[in-house]
Amino acid sequence: MFHQLMDFSIQRPVHIIALILLAVSFFLIIVFPIISYFAMPLSTTTSYIETIPESFETIFEILILLTQLLFVMGLFILVPIIWYHLVNKLSLKEMFSRLKLRKEGIDIAILWGIIAVIVAFGIIFVTGVFVEYFGYDLTDSSNITDLELYFSLPSIFLLLIIQPVGEEIFFRGFLLEKINFFTGEKIAIIATGILFGIAHLTYGKIYPAIMTAILGMIFGYIVIKTKNLYSAIIAHILFNVTSFTLYLLAQSLNLEALIL
Repeated sequence: MFHQLMDFSIQRPVHIIALILLAVSFFLIIVFPIISYFAMPLSTTTSYIETIPESFETIFEILILLTQLLFVMGLFILVPIIWYHLVNKLSLKEMFSRLKLRKEGIDIAILWGIIAVIVAFGIIFVTGVFVEYFGYDLTDSSNITDLELYFSLPSIFLLLIIQPVGEEIFFRGFLLEKINFFTGEKIAIIATGILFGIAHLTYGKIYPAIMTAILGMIFGYIVIKTKNLYSAIIAHILFNVTSFTLYLLAQSLNLEALIL
């Protein structure tokens, strides 16, 4: 196991390529959201979108959707696969095993995924009541309204199903495994949760990022508990779809929905 994780060599060109790709993914997924949060207000992007001619809105949406899907496939899925192939020299079957993508125990994984979603909504509700009691306005804290600027209803649902798969492979599959080896389970769960929250700073709102970090830790815990990444994938998709559906059904309620 130690050899499999520590076989990176700075003297091997293919390893350098894998490291560069991983560094690029970290910049775009972790560093860029921090920069955008402090230096690129969402209002600037919103103003730009409003200037797009109505006749080009559909084309614009398709381009943004394809870009987002390619982003998910490339950075969240392809980069870990390249690392496993070039550095760890794993077969596809071995990659699935390291990522904990296992069919065995899928029933338990589904059960834990459902439990995680229930706990997640409970935490969001209690936290929302608590922060509003102390005067924090959550009226504009949802990140769903930001997605509606770019995407139509079918596109949003498509992203809610596809994007969690890539995010879970990267955060609770690849990163959790690597960090866990060096630090142990608890720190790995916390670290990947925090990084997951930082990745959502691109919406320009701190509250969704904090809640996302907490939910990321919950997802990390159930992956460690079940030893099955499908538990987090199921929880992530179920949470997003349920949250968005509730948002559509009850936009007038004083409860802001959140998607990851």
